[in-house]
Amino acid sequence: MEELLLRHAGLPRPVAPRRRLRVVAVALRTRPTSLAVPGLPPAPAAPPSPSPLPAPEPVLPSPPVAADAAAVLLAAGVPPADLRRAAGMCPELLSVPAETIAAALRFLTEEAGVPEADLPRVLRRRPRLLVSPVAARLRPTLYFLRALGVPDLHRRADLLSFSVEDKLLPRIEFLESLGLPSRTARSMARRFPALFCYGVEGNMRPKAEYLLGAMGRDAGELLEFPEYFSYALATRIAPRHEACAAGGVRLPLPAMLRPGEAKFRATLAGCVGSTPPRRRSPLWHATWVDDGDHGAGAAAV
Repeated sequence: MEELLLRHAGLPRPVAPRRRLRVVAVALRTRPTSLAVPGLPPAPAAPPSPSPLPAPEPVLPSPPVAADAAAVLLAAGVPPADLRRAAGMCPELLSVPAETIAAALRFLTEEAGVPEADLPRVLRRRPRLLVSPVAARLRPTLYFLRALGVPDLHRRADLLSFSVEDKLLPRIEFLESLGLPSRTARSMARRFPALFCYGVEGNMRPKAEYLLGAMGRDAGELLEFPEYFSYALATRIAPRHEACAAGGVRLPLPAMLRPGEAKFRATLAGCVGSTPPRRRSPLWHATWVDDGDHGAGAAAV
């Protein structure tokens, strides 16, 4: 009825006022224990903070030598800068009596024939000589090397601290185990005393096995060239043997190992066949060995 009256009167229908919705904010009295939303995967956990790197260990300087021992060494001409280095290489210097050091110095100059001017050089290279007992180590080794016939022992005084039973004889016995006569093995050690400085298992045995196996050579070639053990197997011996084998060339050990790389490549390129000049031929040293490179392998071990 109300609508009919309004329609006849031409009046618009009144619009009911809209109700306002009040949003009541509810304050949370407790902190939520989780922010996860139901139905959604949980947020990835924050990566753990990296643990701090350990502080590098401090590098401690070499310990000082005892005052009385230092006085003996300074009197022998050893520079003060070498004292700490010697103690770092040979810690026994910190506790050995000064009388032991003085006895070793007298032995080196009076019995081994080392000039006093050379003492600093000898001790810088082998400070263990100072703590080696004269009667039990230095003198027996000196007598053994003299009996072996090693020349110029005053220049090889570093060998005197080696034990005859533990260091010298095992090297000679290893050479004999390769089939070399005892006289031949001793001759090699006499002509090339650096053999006593090489380890048997870590140096001499792998190189000898490569010579006899992969290279197919005879142990007798070592008699003519004991310096073979002074060259590095991985960077000198094996690469040059493989280069010779690839070209069908068989060079003597000195011609293969002594020359520098350029000389070796030039010699290899000029070779035809597998027969080198005879050892007594005048062309041997002039063509096959570069005299300027004789010491090339001395530092490679």
